[in-house]
Amino acid sequence: MNNLQYSAGERNRYFYGKLMTVRDFEDEQTYFNDKRRLGNRMLHGAGVAAGLGVLLVDNQTFSLEAGMALDYLGREIVVRDPCVKRISAIRGFDQIRESGDVYLGIAYREEPCEGTFSVAGSGEGNGVSQEFNRVQEGYELFLTTREPNRALLGVDSVLYDLRRLYDQEGVRITLQIPRYVNTDDAFTVRVLFEKRDVSAPVHFSFRLESDMFRGPGGERFVEVAYDETEVTTHKDVTLEYAMDCGPVRDDYTEIRVPVEHFSLTLGTKAAEGLEKELVQAVEVTARPLREVVLEAYYTRHFDELLTAREDQAIYLAKFHIVANQSAFFIEKVTRNPFHQYLPNVQLLELLQGLERPQVRPQADRDALRRDGAGQEAAADPAPRRTAGGVETVVLGVSPKVGRTYFSHEFIHGLGAGNLCVVVAVENAEDVSRSETLVFGDGIFTAEEFSLAAPACAVGAMVNVKKGTLQLGLKLLERTAQQNIRLRWWAWRPEEEQGEKEELADAVKVVITPNTANLEPLQQVRFTALVEGSASQEVNWSVVEKNGGSIDRNGLYTAPPTEGVFEIQAQSAKFGNDKASAYVVVSKL
Repeated sequence: MNNLQYSAGERNRYFYGKLMTVRDFEDEQTYFNDKRRLGNRMLHGAGVAAGLGVLLVDNQTFSLEAGMALDYLGREIVVRDPCVKRISAIRGFDQIRESGDVYLGIAYREEPCEGTFSVAGSGEGNGVSQEFNRVQEGYELFLTTREPNRALLGVDSVLYDLRRLYDQEGVRITLQIPRYVNTDDAFTVRVLFEKRDVSAPVHFSFRLESDMFRGPGGERFVEVAYDETEVTTHKDVTLEYAMDCGPVRDDYTEIRVPVEHFSLTLGTKAAEGLEKELVQAVEVTARPLREVVLEAYYTRHFDELLTAREDQAIYLAKFHIVANQSAFFIEKVTRNPFHQYLPNVQLLELLQGLERPQVRPQADRDALRRDGAGQEAAADPAPRRTAGGVETVVLGVSPKVGRTYFSHEFIHGLGAGNLCVVVAVENAEDVSRSETLVFGDGIFTAEEFSLAAPACAVGAMVNVKKGTLQLGLKLLERTAQQNIRLRWWAWRPEEEQGEKEELADAVKVVITPNTANLEPLQQVRFTALVEGSASQEVNWSVVEKNGGSIDRNGLYTAPPTEGVFEIQAQSAKFGNDKASAYVVVSKL
């Protein structure tokens, strides 16, 4: 009964005196199962309906929460009780040959159970044969290193095309381009950047060109550029770029990425360019997109919906595995990596009410911040001219004397321009008890002084254009420590502080994106541009008390509760100039 095909719609007919056989009873179950599963598939789709969360217990074990999903054949997958699984015991673990991403999937499974005997069977000797009295519906977990075709996992392919632009040396760039756009309307092209096991910072740039579409400045192209300032070995970033369609009616055009305008660098190394130009056709229509998408969906062939394809599975999590010849461990887990959720009708109704959130105009919000006498609140403090902090440099297992180690590149908060930087080593393994800072390159050693930190040479590199800072150290003696904390201070030279001030009336803060839709605890990065000023430093804040958090680099983390929250970016140099963006947090 683990059938993959649907019945022809033939069911039992009962009459008085009918002889019922095994075939009749099996057909009875098959008929109703197939009808229900066909309805599930056509009316609801596939995905996680509730639960089925994956949580790490330790670096080799995970916990699967109870829940329910519908697979791509409409069959119900039910996990009735939470369970703890060791990843090495899951089918497909033998595929893991090296470090990388591994996907955890769940599949429908049924098997006979409750052994019994058939008195009418032809047994050996006593005329009794062994049978099973029940069929147990359940599930099976599996691992795969193969990334599925995302276009087959949902219905997004009806409206969007996913085109792979670049996939080499651990860097992948994919474009999500609409198949249809409306006349005299704006649309969004998304750039999906993925980085796997690459320690160097990535920079790439290219152009989206078109004869009929225009960029924000009226050009026939949009410049796409990305600079990685917070360097990690694994990253997933989505960039959005707006384009405008002119007064063209019912025509076809193209979006192109020319070879000559594409560049990508890994650290200081230039990577290979594109082999050929990417060209994607786009249909321009005056009809409402809702009508066009519905027509495209309902003209699909019915046969492609009846049989699940190889990639059409429910993927519960993505594990990043670090493996060597003798051991492995799970470094990171991403829950439901392809957003295979199956919302019910009530949830969809709730989400529709949040599509156009009613937010208070900025003028009203500013009025509410005045005191009871109608006076403006106290002026914001003067912009900072100094900054400081602590960064952890990872040495890893068995650090080597003479080797150089670096922190990640980070934004120091003083904006672009020259800086003076001082770096010291925290002299304690327990940072809460650190009472001594070590300055100088190997002058103080553990042999002569009571030091917990090893002797090392430290330095800092300032990027004056991007406003970023990176710390480094060279190990001068052996140590068992795996991490060293470096404390830094930065300030502007006097000649930088004495520069001519810009006119405050010409300054304007712009936040990108100005709206975002997130799930609880999901993250998004905001960027702020201070127009009319050389100082690009801004102070980020969340207006609502329980509206989540945002760091100094604009990385916003949504709260666990749903709602609409305001993000503010305030110019550090011109305290009265600020802008707001709004985040809608809702569970899908």
